[in-house]
Amino acid sequence: MLSIVIWAFSDPVWEKWLTEKGLRFTQTHQLLPANKSSRQTIKTKKAIVKPDSVILKNLTAEERGRIDTLHKKIAFLNNASINGNTPLDGFFGALQTTADSLIHIWYYGDSQIEGDRITQDLRLLLQKNFGGSGQGLVPLNDVASYRFLETDCRGFVKYNVFNHSKITGFGFNGIKYRIKTSDSTGAQSSFKVLPGLLFTKVYLLHDKAEKMVVSVTADKQARKEIVLTGLKTLIYDGRCRELKIEYPETATSFYGYLLEDKKGLQIDNCGIRGHGGGGLINISNSVLQQNAFLLNTRMIVFHYGNNAIPYLKSEAHAAHVGNEFYKLFVKFRKALPDVSILVISGGDMGRVIDEKTEPYPYAAALAAEMGKAAEKAGCAFFDMYALMQANGGIDGWVTQGKASADGHLSAYGQKFFVQTLNRELMKSYEIYQINHTRSH
Repeated sequence: MLSIVIWAFSDPVWEKWLTEKGLRFTQTHQLLPANKSSRQTIKTKKAIVKPDSVILKNLTAEERGRIDTLHKKIAFLNNASINGNTPLDGFFGALQTTADSLIHIWYYGDSQIEGDRITQDLRLLLQKNFGGSGQGLVPLNDVASYRFLETDCRGFVKYNVFNHSKITGFGFNGIKYRIKTSDSTGAQSSFKVLPGLLFTKVYLLHDKAEKMVVSVTADKQARKEIVLTGLKTLIYDGRCRELKIEYPETATSFYGYLLEDKKGLQIDNCGIRGHGGGGLINISNSVLQQNAFLLNTRMIVFHYGNNAIPYLKSEAHAAHVGNEFYKLFVKFRKALPDVSILVISGGDMGRVIDEKTEPYPYAAALAAEMGKAAEKAGCAFFDMYALMQANGGIDGWVTQGKASADGHLSAYGQKFFVQTLNRELMKSYEIYQINHTRSH
């Protein structure tokens, strides 16, 4: 079964299906709407507990030489030091705690990542080095297919920040589910696990701490009544192959399942098809703070840009879109000042004209503007456009089987990108380790 699943994700027919089933981009007026201010920050207790403190070391000549060598090998990641600190220091410090605790990364994006595309490969690489298992946050259902999961639900209405901008109460992933009050058959959600996915805990993430009871059936055993507590309820302790939850009528909003381990590292895929990032402004700062504290979130990744590229009319237009991204970065930076933020630019992309891939003219301008916005907001930046240009641009990536002309990465392209990103992150992490020593 596992070999069939892996074949499906590497076969050209699957890649063609991904493109034909609606993995398309949308227009800039839907991406990062201007003139919208973020919600007022609700002051709470410190949202993130810092790991053991770290201090700068007095470097030896050998250590300085090693740092210089590592910097020369980092081509696309900008994690520049300001007064001895870099944007990723908080995340790198937390990596040194994964032997005893679980840390989360929230990875936001559009159709490039939905269905756990990209995040799955990055998660596996990072978990290999820092421990952990599972898939993190999983929606109750999704239009995209997952490699290791089949999900289903009935009796729910699904909302997201892209298509329902006037709705409130979203979780950190920009999604929420509400039970249909008119559904007389009752609400249910379920998932099946395919071979290859390991985890030790299943939680249900929700927005209220009301004492409601859900019925849980795992692996067709006897039902168990579980009371939802806090904002994160343990539904099943251990690994199951199938799980079904039956819900009473309630005003509680649900964000999805958490499939994870007791310690290590976890990446939560926050992908919404067609989304350009602007809708994330509608997530309240209090929810971001509560969820970040609950999950011990140590890094946020924003992987956007491609949705805007086909509609850019000038460099000035690219600068305007870059400024809208800046507002988004600042919102999250203010809400979660102790969480590292990494921005990944849009890549190169084009359209087929006379059987030849023609790149869009302002992709480079947008990548540059996103880089400026990231630096101004105190975020690290990975230049996806530069990575693609270093390997032949969109025409080269299409020829090499790494992407379609519209910029969507193939399974091969995803792995190539993730391996490059991970390699440069780990080089930057090594620089951090050389520069710092931990005090207990």
